[in-house]
Amino acid sequence: MKSFVIADSRKCIGCGACEIACASANSKLLIPEAARLRAAFKPRLNLIFTPEVTMPIQCRQCEDAPCAKACPAEGIVFLDGVVHIQKENCIGCKMCILACPVGAVNILPIDTNLQDSEEGTDLPEFYAQKCELCNDRNEGPACVNICPAGAFTLIDETSLTKTVKSKREKVLRSMTT
Repeated sequence: MKSFVIADSRKCIGCGACEIACASANSKLLIPEAARLRAAFKPRLNLIFTPEVTMPIQCRQCEDAPCAKACPAEGIVFLDGVVHIQKENCIGCKMCILACPVGAVNILPIDTNLQDSEEGTDLPEFYAQKCELCNDRNEGPACVNICPAGAFTLIDETSLTKTVKSKREKVLRSMTT
């Protein structure tokens, strides 16, 4: 089973710390340098505000990954248990956006302020981006670590098994009382 991050809308206070931590964790630049270069702010999660609820939306690392199936350029692949976007293969066609069941994929322009530092010169004008669980960070997903309200949970096989077992026991107890 692939791990994924989920947020509890009852705990989310809409502070935006998750977006800042995400953008920072996935940038090669430190925040002051990014500001000096006027680099684009690119979090890989989307904090959604409605009158009723505030909720971060991010990739669920789907087992069947509709975004990967829809990609005609093999720009979305599975690497180390994570649905990963290979920017160099992305053609910016937006099929992944249409296929994603939770709206977790964004299409972004290549940041012209950073173009010299981007790897390779044949990158598309636009590319797909989504949460990849900060898989290159030893500390794990930045959003989970930074949230002051504790709204984020990293779901892995162990935690999912515990949750299912707990629910089954709860159902059993309700049936016997």
